Amino acid sequence: MNRNFLILIICSFICLLLTSCSSQEVPPGFPQQLADFQVKLLHEGQPVHNAAIALVTETPSSYNVLGFTDSSGIAKPKTTINIYSQLGVPPTTYKAIITHTPKAPSELSNAELGNMSNSEVDAYRKKIDAEIAAMPHPVPKEWDNLKTTPIKITVPEKGGTITIEITDNKTFVQ
Repeated sequence: MNRNFLILIICSFICLLLTSCSSQEVPPGFPQQLADFQVKLLHEGQPVHNAAIALVTETPSSYNVLGFTDSSGIAKPKTTINIYSQLGVPPTTYKAIITHTPKAPSELSNAELGNMSNSEVDAYRKKIDAEIAAMPHPVPKEWDNLKTTPIKITVPEKGGTITIEITDNKTFVQ
C-alpha cells in the first residue's frame, strides 16, 4: 500500500473520530455545497467489503474526501477539513484512490496478540502476510496510487450513486 495514502487514511480516520468533539462552526475552506453521493464497489458482481476510497480533486483543495465500503460494497464518503467533517461530497471531478487488503482467515484480535511474546508476534505476522499475499485481491494494485489510478469520478450537484464493477477482463464505471 502506498505509504502516503496509508497516512492519509489514518489521519482522516482520526479526524472522523474527533468530529464529535469539534465545534459545529464550519471552518474556512470547507466546501459550501455537498452532494449526497455514494460509491458501490463490486468484483465479479460481488460487493467488496472494507475497501478505502479516497477522492482527490484534480486541483489542490483544503479538504479530504474519504469513505469505506460496508458489507454491501457501498461507501458513503465524508468531506473533512481539520477535525470538521460532514457526510457528502463536493460536486466536481475526482481521481479515486481505492485500496483493499483482505482479512486473513487466521487473523487474531489485538487482545490475543497482547498475550504473545515478540518472537511469536513476528512469526504470526509473517504467517498473516503470507496468507494475505496468497489471497485474491479484487482491487488492482495500480488503484492505490494517485499517479497510477485510472478511475475518474464526476460527482453531480444532485448527487447519486456510482458503481465501479471490476471483472477479470475489464473495469466498468457507471
